[in-house]
Amino acid sequence: MMNKNFFLVVVSLVFLGCNSKTIQVEQIGKTIDDKKIAVYYTLPRTVVNVKVVCSQCEYIPGPYAEFAKKFLGIEGVSNTKKVEYFISKIDIETHSETDPYAIFAVYPSGKGYGNYLRLSATGLILPVNQAVDSKTITLSHDLKTDKVIFKDLSPNPFVAEETATFYGRTLRDSVYVRVPIQRSMTVERNLEEKAKEAADFIFSIRKKRLDFLTPDVDHPFAGDALQVILKELQRLEDEYLALFIGIKFTHEFSQILSYVPSNAEGESAILFRFSESKGLLTPTDLSGRPILIELDQPEYPENFDAVKGGIDDFAVKAKLDRFYYRIPVVTSMRILDGKQQLASKRLSVYQYGLLAQLPVDYKDN
Repeated sequence: MMNKNFFLVVVSLVFLGCNSKTIQVEQIGKTIDDKKIAVYYTLPRTVVNVKVVCSQCEYIPGPYAEFAKKFLGIEGVSNTKKVEYFISKIDIETHSETDPYAIFAVYPSGKGYGNYLRLSATGLILPVNQAVDSKTITLSHDLKTDKVIFKDLSPNPFVAEETATFYGRTLRDSVYVRVPIQRSMTVERNLEEKAKEAADFIFSIRKKRLDFLTPDVDHPFAGDALQVILKELQRLEDEYLALFIGIKFTHEFSQILSYVPSNAEGESAILFRFSESKGLLTPTDLSGRPILIELDQPEYPENFDAVKGGIDDFAVKAKLDRFYYRIPVVTSMRILDGKQQLASKRLSVYQYGLLAQLPVDYKDN
């Protein structure tokens, strides 16, 4: 049914435009005849834009990580700094741009350029000076946290004043005697002692929270005061737990990759490469695994070639001057990581479509 309607519409346009020859339209090669006055147009081609959102997960171990099991009973805590990447989202969009391999010249007659402006306005053809729909690329792998992460390591000072007793000798009645001498010294606590203090503080926080939550204890708090206290206790516990289990930071960045389909029989290409330790990489960087873009062979309407051929033959026999344009066709595309499909979409591709013709003086109303 769609093919029949398409045939009737285009044939009616052909009949309406067969009054007289008006202008000439022809495809040009690498050189342009600058002696002839002409307006140039190109056929559109489809560009696929793939926006890849990548997340960088940075793990910073706590200063007391090696004592997590000893003082808190938490197993499996890593004490090694680590940065990992993963693909969190992929969006697929398309836009049309001028095809440098399909440029046509429109040579005017006394009646001007026919329906050039109307075709251009509908997007069937594009001016050669059509602006490129460029995409801004935002990409950064240098997102590591350089600021001081752990500032509160203990509720008590890292140094303490201790009194030490030394013994000296003094002369008394011609005899040297041993006498005690006391001195105050500043001593720095070792890491294990500070980890023990931090663990004790965590347990004291938990005990206080349990006391606040005990229903048979009266609390002299009004309004939301109890909620504020419990929230602050949770914040303190999380902050001190991080000294043992570490902290994770997640940063997101994106890159927009453009791909121009070229093979109407279906195609596959490396869009980019990816590594859990390096993130998004160029297609030539072999340190990452390939992420493929695949496009299927397009779906052409049934008997489309026969319908189009009949129209073209009629236009040639009627000696009609005609504009050339493309009819896009639908295909399916996928983004693949090995056998895993990351994204898919159905889209129309101009350069996969067929070259069709319209009379230069066709009327659509």
